[in-house]
Amino acid sequence: MSREAVWWVLLAVMALATVLLFNYWASFQPLSTLAYTGIVLVVCGLANLALPFRFLGIRRRTVGALVLTSGVVIVLAALLWPGPLVRVAEHKTLLDDILPEFQFYERHSQRVHASPEQVMRGIRQVTLGDLKSYATLMRIRGVALRRPYQDPGSSQLVLDVLSSGFMSLGASEREIVLGGIGKVRPPRPHVKNLAEYTAYGQEGAKVAFNLCVEDAGAGWSTVSTETRVLALDEFSRRVTGVYWRLIVPGSGLLRRQWLEAIKDRAERVPQPES
Repeated sequence: MSREAVWWVLLAVMALATVLLFNYWASFQPLSTLAYTGIVLVVCGLANLALPFRFLGIRRRTVGALVLTSGVVIVLAALLWPGPLVRVAEHKTLLDDILPEFQFYERHSQRVHASPEQVMRGIRQVTLGDLKSYATLMRIRGVALRRPYQDPGSSQLVLDVLSSGFMSLGASEREIVLGGIGKVRPPRPHVKNLAEYTAYGQEGAKVAFNLCVEDAGAGWSTVSTETRVLALDEFSRRVTGVYWRLIVPGSGLLRRQWLEAIKDRAERVPQPES
């Protein structure tokens, strides 16, 4: 096998591993994966325009131009692709009742060797310090949105921090639902409770997410978190689609760290003997 062939094989393996890891974090969001694939192609195309990758057998800058063009087309197609409207067929959770229709969503779950009551206590005990990537990702987000990140401190409870930006939309013994209205163009809507949230139908996007615990039997539970977004107008749908597909990797990483922290705290409490 030639040296160039070895390089291509190594790159293919690295690309496959990256895509698998990416989708693990991003809860298998194909358009987000496609968007970042396009971004990588854009970078590679620009690099080959400057200096062709001869170790891969590329000798001409026109190859770089083709790769660059392909990457731009893929990025635009992935970011601007319309989000289909999804309707919940069977209502099983409070989230289903509160936001049964949405275009964008993300769901993660984690099995925990603890009772549902222990898991709910764990949910309320998790701090920002348990989410190792939180501060870094929030700083990146702040730079992108031109909103400087102010660190509230690692000892702050995650639910308390979220409650400062989202309102409680519902709660039960095994589920917590938070949400709000997102809007790019001012003025920002003043929605104060579930009734106003449900009735709101103007420009913007409804956002709702939950933490839900189910008894899995034999001393085990399943804790899940799902985020849903319903864009209420065409402009908000386009903006939300771009934003959502770019933040999904970081969002997925934080949610997995959150669920792991809940698991860790819930399992610290000794199981009652049967």
